[in-house]
Amino acid sequence: MTDFENYVVMHRDCPVEETDMYRALCVGGFRRPDLLNEEAGKNIAVYNDRINELTGLYWIWKNTKEKYVGMSHYRRFFTEGGKRLDAGKAEDILCRQGYDIILAPITLGWSIRHNIEMCVDLSFAAAAGKVFLEEIRNRQPDYADAFVEVMKGNSMYYCNMLMARRDVLDAYCKWLFSFITYAADRISIEGADVYQRRTAGYYGETMMSVWMKRQDLKVYEMPLEVIR
Repeated sequence: MTDFENYVVMHRDCPVEETDMYRALCVGGFRRPDLLNEEAGKNIAVYNDRINELTGLYWIWKNTKEKYVGMSHYRRFFTEGGKRLDAGKAEDILCRQGYDIILAPITLGWSIRHNIEMCVDLSFAAAAGKVFLEEIRNRQPDYADAFVEVMKGNSMYYCNMLMARRDVLDAYCKWLFSFITYAADRISIEGADVYQRRTAGYYGETMMSVWMKRQDLKVYEMPLEVIR
């Protein structure tokens, strides 16, 4: 079997079934002695309450070496035809069929910007959106128009979930982490509730869609199974 691993980020205790492709990764201050923890190794764990599971993605980028690598959530997994994505299926998609990345698409009945506004509120969303656009213009200027386009649109790749070749994940992470912590540092969380503190994270979830606007990658779209 080719070298595959999908890291399941979890910020609370829950049943974990580690298989030939899935390994649990504790984030957000949660610890279990039998599981990997983002605070071991190179990390930006201090940002977890603001950018959510993207701190786990950073850990994966900096501390793992598998040739094919991805990230899922403890309650969300790629699933197709009633079967959860496993190493055999991932190998077929990414090796035999020649896809570069597996992502989960979603289409809303309203804009992506409005969706963020509903998650936090108008003032937090507007202020954070301005910061993100400024940071992208300063650090990744070729993507400023793509950011505006995604915010106005109603479709995106969501949940920060992916399964991809290592070089694809490396390229995305190099781009994303060139600006997202700078944006998070600039977004005021004074008086914010727990959801408003995560405004940078809600914008961060849209960044894969922004990045993909300027990539020539073959995407395999797969729905998500949500475990209640």
